[in-house]
Amino acid sequence: MSEIIKSAAFILASIFLARFALPANITPIIAMAVFLPFITQNKHLQTLLPIGILFLTDIFLGFYGATMFFVYGTLLLISILSRKSYNGRLTGILKTSGFSVLLWHIIVNFGVYLNGLGTISLAQTYIAAIPFDFRLLVSTLAFSSLFYGCNYAVCRYINRKALSSDPITFS
Repeated sequence: MSEIIKSAAFILASIFLARFALPANITPIIAMAVFLPFITQNKHLQTLLPIGILFLTDIFLGFYGATMFFVYGTLLLISILSRKSYNGRLTGILKTSGFSVLLWHIIVNFGVYLNGLGTISLAQTYIAAIPFDFRLLVSTLAFSSLFYGCNYAVCRYINRKALSSDPITFS
């Protein structure tokens, strides 16, 4: 059990630090929101952990006005949709990851448009965001795959260890 707690603490610390160490829009936050239903049935944890980490890092990075409501609201929506679309397969996680970034692109950039200077159109706002959201898509797919692979490896290790510690006797 302590190994699981250490692993969870390491993952949370990595996600928290990744917001500071990685370039803009290269972040595991959406991947975490998509992946949490895969590792826990706790709906509060699935919803509040990504938002909590985003909030804590925003304390250090700075808050960014009314657009934050669109960012946090979209992350909340992604967490809920991920719970509903969870099927436990890598393909399902990757599809949900891609859809989540598309949802992010539509909602958050609409918020940027509403809270912007009003000098560009909504279409121009969406077009201008494509390079940033493409990086977000690539990082979300990469982190989702990484989380899935790490979880698979840990589960296999735990199962193998459990099998080897319980010798089977044939009578």
